[in-house]
Formats: sequence, C-alpha cells, structure tokens
Amino acid sequence: MAIGEVFIGALITVLIDKLASGELMKFLRGVGIDAQLKEWRRKLLMMRAVLTDAENKQMAEITVKEWLHNLENLAYDLDDLVDELNTKASLHKIRKIHQANRPSTSMVRKLIPSCCTNFSFHDFMSNHRMASELKVISCRLETLMKELSTLELVKNVSEMPYKTTKRLDLTSVVEESEVYGREKDKENILNMLLGGENQVIIQYL
Repeated sequence: MAIGEVFIGALITVLIDKLASGELMKFLRGVGIDAQLKEWRRKLLMMRAVLTDAENKQMAEITVKEWLHNLENLAYDLDDLVDELNTKASLHKIRKIHQANRPSTSMVRKLIPSCCTNFSFHDFMSNHRMASELKVISCRLETLMKELSTLELVKNVSEMPYKTTKRLDLTSVVEESEVYGREKDKENILNMLLGGENQVIIQYL
C-alpha cells in the first residue's frame, strides 16, 4: 500500500463523514443546497471504491496518475469549502439558541455579523464567491466522474473500503516516499495514522 493512497483515501473518508453530518445537512436543507452536497458525497464514495486499483495502475498509465492527482487537489479544495459551510452552520445554530434567550440576543448580534448567521438560498446565491465555488466543485466532480468511466478501474469487493487493522511498520514507507504540497495537511494525517498507544493505520482493501 503506497503512502499516497493512505493520504488520498484518508482525506476522502474524512470528507464523506463530514458530508454526512446531521447538523450540516440540517443547515443545508434550510438554504436549499443539501441535495447538491448529497450528490457530492455519492460521487466521493464511488471514487473511493476504485482507489486501490488506481494506485496499482498509476505508474503504468499516465491518465490514471493524472486522475489521482486531480482527485487529491479537488479533495483539499472541497475540504476547505465544507469546513466553511460547517462554520456557517455552527454560527447559525448559535444564533438560534440565543434567540431563545432574549437577554443575550443583543450581545450575540453585536458579536456575530448577521451575514454569517441569517441564511437563505437567496443569500447563498447572492454571495458570488460561495455560489461560484459550489458550481466549480460540482463541475470538477462531474469531470472526474466522466474520466473515471473511461479508465476501466476495478471497484473493491468490500462494501466497507476502510477498516482499522493492527499497525504495520509505516516508518520505511514514509522515509522512502516523496511527499509534495500541502505539507501541513499531510503531516496532520500522518500524526492521526501514527498516533496513540494502540496505533493503527487505515488500510484500503
């Protein structure tokens, strides 16, 4: 199992979990974009299912290597966007809680801008940056899915692609690998994979 596969697979798994968050989906339903993000999650699940085969073929097939590279870049950008949406959802929840407590409502309004707490579908679409990012992410996901259909990658037999196993010796793998870009993000994932007394790694089956 290559270290690159661990990074991409772990990041996509984190994204899939984030997109399944009940609080986030509740907020997104309120602004009318929950269906769009559910579709993102569905596509990520389909792409995660072929990661092992893609990893095995990338050295021999340049198109597969480029597809994996584009998928990794998209995953980082999507993670940033989902984190921003989660922040908006949290602020919206805080405002709703404090609206039930009138004595503190005025203070909350002073501390939290209304543009960050009072959302509607119109607000999202009138926010040109947010609307543009949503559209771009959707287009990039669709492009990756179209490319995937031409790569003839084999889906994993397992319906649960990731499971925890006893820790393998990852040291030599890390030393031999050359890690480029997003160094801080990749370092955090490595710490997650190597940390703890009962150390485990995420293995893609």
